[in-house]
Amino acid sequence: MAKTAKPVAKGGKAKKATSPKRVVAKAARKPIPKAVRTGVVSAPPFPAASPMVEDYIAIQQLLHKYCHAVDRGTADEVAELFHPTGVLCPRYESDERYEGREAVRGWYARYMENFRAQVRYLRHKVESAVIEITGDEATSVCYLDADSIALSSNEPSVAFGRYEDKLIKEAGRWWFKERTIIVYYSYPIATYREGRGA
Repeated sequence: MAKTAKPVAKGGKAKKATSPKRVVAKAARKPIPKAVRTGVVSAPPFPAASPMVEDYIAIQQLLHKYCHAVDRGTADEVAELFHPTGVLCPRYESDERYEGREAVRGWYARYMENFRAQVRYLRHKVESAVIEITGDEATSVCYLDADSIALSSNEPSVAFGRYEDKLIKEAGRWWFKERTIIVYYSYPIATYREGRGA
């Protein structure tokens, strides 16, 4: 039977084979990284978002801010989301255009006095937004639905429709350049149930 050759180090001297026990012991003596000892491992920084992604997120935030301002804010807070030359077109009410921030503010002041003051728990939201951005201008169309409870009857009601928007970016932020409100239908929930025989 042939003998296994022993490893030879430089200079012709035989090199002793390292036993497995010594290898394990040597590895065990290596210091544990501080991050592992403390349990804190720093994650690599997130890559910077592209300008297009930042614009898309900013427009989404604008759409959501509008809902919160209309539901619980002031007419001034809603108007501040419109460009100074912005236009509001409440198509469910009439074909009239409210041009300029002051005219927009006036419409929302009347809305809050004539409708919002007559309900509680007003909540409306947007969904399925399709946003197209071209430079410093954009368009958006999204569905809306809203619900509230009438103070006079304590009955809940709902409304459904959509927003069609033109937007503009100026001074580093996005504004409504033109917002069109379209309501498909609205009704008290009790009426809906009675119609179905519930």
